[in-house]
Amino acid sequence: MIDRLDRRNRKKRNRMRVARLLLCYVLLEDYSTNLGGATITSDAARQDASATNPTLSDLPSFAEPIGNVTAAIGKEAVLPCTIRKLGNHKVGWIRVEDKTILSLGQRTVTHSPRFLVTLESAKSKNQSEWRDEEEATSRLHIRQLREADRGCYMCQLNTKPMLSQLGCVDVLVPPDILSSGTSEGEVSVLEGENATLSCKATGRPAPRVLWRREKSGSILMRGLHDPLIPVDNQSGEKLELTRVDRKQMGAYLCIAKNEVPPAVSKRVYLRVNFPPSAKVPNQILSSPLDTNVSLVCLIEAYPKTINLWTRKEQVIMSGGRYEIDERGHPDEEWKTTSELKISRLEKTDLGEYTCSASSSMGKAEATLRVYEIERATIRTTSASWKLSKGKSKFAQVTKNRIFHQMSTPAMQKSTVRIVYSKHTITSTTVNPRAPFVKDENLFKNRDISNERNCANARNDSGMRVYVVCFLFFFTIR
Repeated sequence: MIDRLDRRNRKKRNRMRVARLLLCYVLLEDYSTNLGGATITSDAARQDASATNPTLSDLPSFAEPIGNVTAAIGKEAVLPCTIRKLGNHKVGWIRVEDKTILSLGQRTVTHSPRFLVTLESAKSKNQSEWRDEEEATSRLHIRQLREADRGCYMCQLNTKPMLSQLGCVDVLVPPDILSSGTSEGEVSVLEGENATLSCKATGRPAPRVLWRREKSGSILMRGLHDPLIPVDNQSGEKLELTRVDRKQMGAYLCIAKNEVPPAVSKRVYLRVNFPPSAKVPNQILSSPLDTNVSLVCLIEAYPKTINLWTRKEQVIMSGGRYEIDERGHPDEEWKTTSELKISRLEKTDLGEYTCSASSSMGKAEATLRVYEIERATIRTTSASWKLSKGKSKFAQVTKNRIFHQMSTPAMQKSTVRIVYSKHTITSTTVNPRAPFVKDENLFKNRDISNERNCANARNDSGMRVYVVCFLFFFTIR
């Protein structure tokens, strides 16, 4: 194995030597007729030398620097090298990093089709009145840019000594989120613990990382005085959550973006585990018989719980007159509402019911009682006096009225029976929020009874006055 690697390395070095020799041969070709011994490094040096040696004015020179080029990955970068008086000289392009020869003249040496060299000739913009100076521009085209193409490239002229200048290419890379250093798709913590969500992103230029909630957009963060405060977003590769609350459970988006589109994102779901809790809005539920009632239980827990309704240690299943319905909260997945519906309430349905929720974190229970509301009868008594042949008789009139009210959670709490003077009065506490209904007949009967009592009282008073006057007159006589 080692011998094979050595042979490969030797072959590679040999190929590099051959390429360098070929470049030297091409660049030194046709130099026998050219003047040597002069080094041209700039236009100023060439002009100073031409004043003392007129033959140096025929040598080429660079018209302007190549400059630096910036392009996005996958695009094309072009490096221009403009030369005055190129004549029969040749231009070569070399990658500086690894000394790879890319082209000689208009001939491409590299085997990669992504590299292309073109040569264009044009008149100088600043040509003198007495002499025409032609300019030639050699352009190195790098197509379908890769990150490996980032670096500097040399434009060389086969003068003696050689003239060269550099141009650099910067390759922009859109953002990408790395798997290493980034949180998994799901992170689980206990309520009250600290949680850290990480997102490692790369790109050129370095991308900016933002965190947002997937649904609401706002992130709940601990404030200075410990309450949860909503913020639009958080920047940074790490999102630190202190003493996690169940309200912070949900999906978070890590968004990385820079100057190169498109932006990328990763979804991290935070799950907060906590023991279950159960409560009922109304611990006492009263309803008349043969009506439909609903028992409601509110449960909060994560992970999800197994919810049961029991009565007298017997589990109630859906079927017949019983129906159990469970509903989850659309935004807060740790909330569940369990509802037991009883159709046509019977005497056997009265009593205590238990709602229980169990999970790997624990168990919670809540109880409520179902009572019967009796149809209440209220007896009202009105009395009137009548005179008949000097004798008074008491006539007692009794009227019965029946009140009925359907079942609501804030219904009647108790029913009281009162026995007074052999008359039974059943009174029921009604819902204080229920509207009062005026019984016009009741007030009419009461008014009639009052009028009769007043008339009877006037008749009785007149009779007494008549008797007194008669006795007084009889005494005087």
